[in-house]
Amino acid sequence: MKKWIPICLLVLSAGYASAQQPPVSKPWRFHSVNTVGLLAAEAGNAFQLQTVNGAQFKSWFLGAGIGLDYYRYRTIPLFLDLRKEFFSGPDKLFLYADAGVSFAWVSDNQKSGYLDEKFSNGFYDDFGLGYKRAIAKHSAFILSLGYSYKKLTQTYTQYNFYTDWLPGFGPASQMQKYNYAMNRLSIKIGWEF
Repeated sequence: MKKWIPICLLVLSAGYASAQQPPVSKPWRFHSVNTVGLLAAEAGNAFQLQTVNGAQFKSWFLGAGIGLDYYRYRTIPLFLDLRKEFFSGPDKLFLYADAGVSFAWVSDNQKSGYLDEKFSNGFYDDFGLGYKRAIAKHSAFILSLGYSYKKLTQTYTQYNFYTDWLPGFGPASQMQKYNYAMNRLSIKIGWEF
């Protein structure tokens, strides 16, 4: 019986020593970045909302995002998000770049009122610099400032009712097409987990 005591003590001490080792961190981690923000440019200010979900490997993050963009015409941006973090510890700086499609979801009060008015989807991008502050083990506060761009195309027929009823009287009805390129300053605040 006495010879089992040293063996038990050895097994228990090995188990205790292995329990004291720091856990091995996984090289890939899932993140969700959720932000609200303000878009500002010559047409005024507007609200934006975004969620980005993806994976981080060391200081690099790649994810897919979707949002609501209310600047001038309401749209739904769908995009890829790439981020690079700098520094270690609770305070980090990061660069980000987003690129994708801005899907038109124009509200009735934003339309001109033409019978066949249509809005086509366009390009979307957003890039800038951000600050990240850890507030828990896997949670952080996010603040970013960037440049955002979205493009939409509006088409409709401008009818000339005199020409439609009396041929040869004035110009004919014409298809109108407007390309909107919207450059904005983007300020976002959010939470990453």
